[in-house]
Amino acid sequence: MQIQHAIAIAKGDERRIARFIDRRDRFLDALDWDALPEQAARESAMMDALLAQDLAESASYVDWLEGCVAMGVEDIVGVVRFDAGPRPWQAAWVTITAQ
Repeated sequence: MQIQHAIAIAKGDERRIARFIDRRDRFLDALDWDALPEQAARESAMMDALLAQDLAESASYVDWLEGCVAMGVEDIVGVVRFDAGPRPWQAAWVTITAQ
């Protein structure tokens, strides 16, 4: 795979995560947190941390790929994908994997 193609994919993943975080934040701002169970609030906070980590790692990966280009690398074996989505410990994961 050409490294420029990998960079385009990685940047797309990074933008997708950023958009997901923005939409999720707007959704969470509209919630009545007092009406939610404590576990839901805890899981939301954990997901915030995981999404922030995903965004940071995707940005770091893009930087690394661009550094490889600066060193003259033209081809790579594959690309690491970043996807903002439910984690295995979330109820939504069970729904997705059951399909």
